[in-house]
Amino acid sequence: MAATFGLGTGSDPEKSSSAGFASKPEVADFLAYLSVECGLANNTIEAYRRDLGRLQKFALHRNVEFPLEIDRRGILAFLEDEREHGSAVRSRRRRLSSIRTFFRFLVVEGRAEKNPVTGVELPRDWKRLPVTLRADEIDRLIAAAADPGHATPCRDRAIIELLYSSGLRVGELCGLRRGDLRPDDGFLRCLGKGGKERLVPLGVPAIRAIDQYCLTERAATPAEPLFLSVRGKQLTRETIARLIKRAALSSGVSARISPHTLRHSFATHLLEGGAGLREVQEMLGHADIRTTEIYTHVDHKRLKSAHRKFHPRS
Repeated sequence: MAATFGLGTGSDPEKSSSAGFASKPEVADFLAYLSVECGLANNTIEAYRRDLGRLQKFALHRNVEFPLEIDRRGILAFLEDEREHGSAVRSRRRRLSSIRTFFRFLVVEGRAEKNPVTGVELPRDWKRLPVTLRADEIDRLIAAAADPGHATPCRDRAIIELLYSSGLRVGELCGLRRGDLRPDDGFLRCLGKGGKERLVPLGVPAIRAIDQYCLTERAATPAEPLFLSVRGKQLTRETIARLIKRAALSSGVSARISPHTLRHSFATHLLEGGAGLREVQEMLGHADIRTTEIYTHVDHKRLKSAHRKFHPRS
């Protein structure tokens, strides 16, 4: 008979013991399935591992065998415990989704009789509109990045031009090789989430900025990383985030921005210019068009603002 979880213990699942998690064959087989059969990226698999780890720590603290003694009441208790310890709604939604997929795998494999997550509703979340920049703010950001007083002005300008021109994720940009660019065709090739390959249009200003960078600061061979640090190492997400924040500070752009802000701006400006949602979805590499639809809310918000400002009967 499945055990029942108790609440109100005051225990943080992050701090409880994780002994035995790595030895669970159910988890090991599930993670292997995600990697081999689903082809998910390492970062995504690691997120699944962490989510399941939190559930196991919660179960271990309550002397419940993970995963086979966990029932629906236990899942609800886990979500409540997460909420009490300050877990954001979005985080709880992701963890519940991970747990549901894990138990579905166990049922299909004949290692569990039923999925305890069945009938458990995801916590509600309010959609937050992404921060975007105006076209003039993008221009100021690029100009600040190209300040000759910096150690690598051509590289920094090329990075911002490329992020805004193509809508790449910062991880995708870090993994770019010189040979991934097809400037004569106006495209670049990148590997997105799950190792999925896509072609993305490449704007003329970005092509020129990359050419200038390769001529003056870095002559990469086709097989080498396109962007390197001053020490010759492949750039990290953190390095790119720092250079963008520095450019924002120098340019006077007041919004709190990140590399992803340029991706948001790319998508929003395309839709404002009349691009179709399906085309934007393809360029962003979104598997589900519902992920892309948030940018239509941004566009509608601006339309409403313009209506209120200029229409005599708004």
